[in-house]
Amino acid sequence: MMLYRKIHLVRPLSYQVKILEDRCKGCQLCINVCPKSLLKPSTRANQKGYLVIEWEDSKVGGCMGCGACYEVCPEQAIRIYAQIEK
Repeated sequence: MMLYRKIHLVRPLSYQVKILEDRCKGCQLCINVCPKSLLKPSTRANQKGYLVIEWEDSKVGGCMGCGACYEVCPEQAIRIYAQIEK
């Protein structure tokens, strides 16, 4: 006899992108791959003197969590967090 268990899928309501400024070298590869154009260069420099990337979280539609920016970053300076309602 096979037993089945009911599972409930929890889908994130939104995603949040965090740029690790101490790692970012401002190469802008992430800007070029973001399908929602949520990343932009800033005028703020990190401790190494690089102009870091900023995430525009106020844009309508927001991050869809595709991970393209995370995958393309050579410095591993991007984190994507799911925001789940409990």
